Amino acid sequence: MANDAPSAEKEDRYSRSVQPNQERDRLSKEVRQQRIIAQLSAAPTLRASELAAALGVSGETIRRDLLELHEQGLINRTYGGASRPFAHEPSRSDRRHVMIAEREAIAAAVSAMILPKEVLMLGGGTTTYHVARFLAARNRDITVITHDFAAAMALGTNPTIRVLFCAGRLHASEGYLLGSQTIASINGYEANRAIVGATGLGARGIYDADEEAGAVYAAMVQRAAEAIVVADHAKFDQLAVAICSRWDAIDRLVTDRQPQGSLAGGLKEAGTEVIVAGPRNENAGEGAR
Repeated sequence: MANDAPSAEKEDRYSRSVQPNQERDRLSKEVRQQRIIAQLSAAPTLRASELAAALGVSGETIRRDLLELHEQGLINRTYGGASRPFAHEPSRSDRRHVMIAEREAIAAAVSAMILPKEVLMLGGGTTTYHVARFLAARNRDITVITHDFAAAMALGTNPTIRVLFCAGRLHASEGYLLGSQTIASINGYEANRAIVGATGLGARGIYDADEEAGAVYAAMVQRAAEAIVVADHAKFDQLAVAICSRWDAIDRLVTDRQPQGSLAGGLKEAGTEVIVAGPRNENAGEGAR
């Protein structure tokens, strides 16, 4: 029994020494994974070997980190490294209930730019729907070409606005038309401005989760003298399956926060003007509700 006490004391000391090391390892892994995610905000892809060297760990450790982050949906694993996850846009019925104040501020800023007699092309989506509402409430004597049913109905409440609706195939859950006929309709017009939304904004340009919808927005951008993208800050640094347009084809981004990092760099390099919409006057735009 006399020999048991030193053994127990030694085991207790060992247990106390191991626990801090395990805690340090746990925190170390958290820091590594946070840095991996942060680096993917600045670069769309990363190589595992480069990450291992930058973080001072083995390739096996980095591969485990990448696997965990991939399983959590925070990154996409690629051959030899990782990339940003692609954005998957929720349904329109879900999107319409979020970022309402931000989208209304964006819509108010866009409405203030539009002059009488202008011809606009208006893409589908929730932010552009708010633009349609504010155009109907505040603007007169304009023509709007759209493929979005909700936007057309909102614009139709103003008898001074001429609405031209594109042909095409119905996307039932989104409430707009798309396809080759829609693009052909758009190509039959010219416009002063195209106003389009996006699933995501990256350093290279604007992205959409639906490649056919993205093709419609790209056609609008090409047919207008000025291209305006409307998107709130939740779309920053988000990639999706289709790139609709690069920033050098976009004249203005109207948003609710100043972009940072690689997105800001891409916008500056392309010469795209950034307009940050401030909080809207609570008494403004009531007729559009």
